[in-house]
Amino acid sequence: MLSYQKFVDASHGLVYLATAVKQQPSARLVAFAVDVNDESVWYVFSMDPHAPKTVELAQNEHVAVVTSVDMKSGMRINSNQVTMRPSQKTWADVQPFFADNQGFLNSHYPEQEKLYELHFDSLVLETYNPADRQEITFHN
Repeated sequence: MLSYQKFVDASHGLVYLATAVKQQPSARLVAFAVDVNDESVWYVFSMDPHAPKTVELAQNEHVAVVTSVDMKSGMRINSNQVTMRPSQKTWADVQPFFADNQGFLNSHYPEQEKLYELHFDSLVLETYNPADRQEITFHN
């Protein structure tokens, strides 16, 4: 059985984030990092506080996610049991969680961006092999 961390690593720090406002669905690819102190919390940044993504998220905290897929194994994480809200933390608080994501660090200016938190009730770990499917439930 593969570990949660192996699935996180296989995603290369990328997650597709989907929401809907006024029955209009929207999906975007964003960088994420898992809080090592609470694995039910992920952090994501929005490049522009006035971007459509940011405006949409302010209207609907209910989101669905699926990480980028490892093409060799099919490893991915998904959930529709997750909410997203602005974080009270600063870049300094979460910077260590992004330390291994050079792509994010090279293309973002997080101290100028809006930080969000994804809070999971549960998530699913999957591969191309249906027998590998694992559901993780968090008790917050």
